[in-house]
Amino acid sequence: MQKKYRLKNGRVFSYLHRKGESSANKMLVLVHAPSKYSLKVGFIVSKKVDNRAVIRNKVRRRLREAFRALIPYLKDSENYIVIAREACGKASFEELASSLLHLIIKSNLLARKIDDDVAQRLKIKQSVLDKAKFD
Repeated sequence: MQKKYRLKNGRVFSYLHRKGESSANKMLVLVHAPSKYSLKVGFIVSKKVDNRAVIRNKVRRRLREAFRALIPYLKDSENYIVIAREACGKASFEELASSLLHLIIKSNLLARKIDDDVAQRLKIKQSVLDKAKFD
């Protein structure tokens, strides 16, 4: 994922935690809030996921890649935080991508339909995509 999409400032993280809307499933929590700037995203993978840094970094890389593929389809004027839960440590890439997309659809953050090649690359089921609503 390109650096221009990364949230780095601690103040923005704390603002999103306080003012943002959140939705969750068993693997992830997605916090989002409107922004006057372009889309930014931050990832939080704590030691609760796994005590080993190798596993936490693997989860972070997988989440970044799944989110990177979805960036063109998301609303542009939002900031996002993706928080990994304990179940992420043992999850495959496909499970993480599906879980992330589930939260995005649940929060109604898709701006347009996801292309078939992206859905195929992320191995997302058609039944998940059928639930999506667009602005």
